[in-house]
Amino acid sequence: MTANSFTIALSGNPLDRLDALRKNPNEIEKLKNQPETVFVVSHKDKILTDAQGMLALVNHAVLSQIDQENVDLLFLGIEHESQRPWFAILIHVDPLPAAASSVDLFDTLGQFLSLRDGLSMLPADDLAIAGRIISLVNWHGLNRFCSRCGAPSKLSGGGEKRLCTACDTEHFPRVDPAVIMMVVNGDNCLLGRNESWPAGRYSTLAGFVEPGESLEEACRREVMEEAGIEIGEVAYAFSQPWPFPHSIMVGMIATAISTKITLEDELEDAHWFSRDEIKQILAGTHLDVLPPFPHAASGVLLRQWAEQA
Repeated sequence: MTANSFTIALSGNPLDRLDALRKNPNEIEKLKNQPETVFVVSHKDKILTDAQGMLALVNHAVLSQIDQENVDLLFLGIEHESQRPWFAILIHVDPLPAAASSVDLFDTLGQFLSLRDGLSMLPADDLAIAGRIISLVNWHGLNRFCSRCGAPSKLSGGGEKRLCTACDTEHFPRVDPAVIMMVVNGDNCLLGRNESWPAGRYSTLAGFVEPGESLEEACRREVMEEAGIEIGEVAYAFSQPWPFPHSIMVGMIATAISTKITLEDELEDAHWFSRDEIKQILAGTHLDVLPPFPHAASGVLLRQWAEQA
């Protein structure tokens, strides 16, 4: 997926989810056992990758070699052209289940990679698939019990929902909206940093949307809370899936009508940067600020703005 020709990481999933098929568990079971079906393995918040830095794809034979007690199976969909089915094997326990020497098995297949590390390593299609898997891993891990009656819930719909084992309430994956803002004033833009970040790391401001807020209101509130800057006009730019833990980032352009920065306790530092400085940051030649990851929302916002002039 692109925004004005800029690649946006974690978007552009190449698989058809086949929503209608998910209502028929027998058909999903048939797909699982087809010889061309591939499986991606996740361990908690990590994805198994191969020696080439791509998703390690295994066949259904691996299912008989791992302990099934702490494993869930997620139907990801099929490839549009080849019609090849994809599943994910979700392993939730630590350490890895040891039945049938599964630890050695995974060692021979590749290595487990965190999704954050995968942002700069995985090919775009693989990253989009991995992002969807980890987002669902996070959601399933936090929703093993029904929020209505407290009874255990189970995977249903190929992993697209959970079903309460007592009251039959259906629970669907949530997506938490967050705004990420390119705050501009004339030929300058605002960047801030969190004290936990590496030295030299700055980013556009961001925050979660609160109940009862529009996206524009969330944008204005977050910028005021973080930097004391008043925002006027707000324009939508693009969106990006962000599975940390299960969000969607809404990229916005926010026009500042004040410029005095007042920091409270959310940011360690914030500065106005000129367009020329942003170009240096993006090129990796700025003396004090590290370049952003180019395909994450902040990097795309900066590049779009920097190339306007």
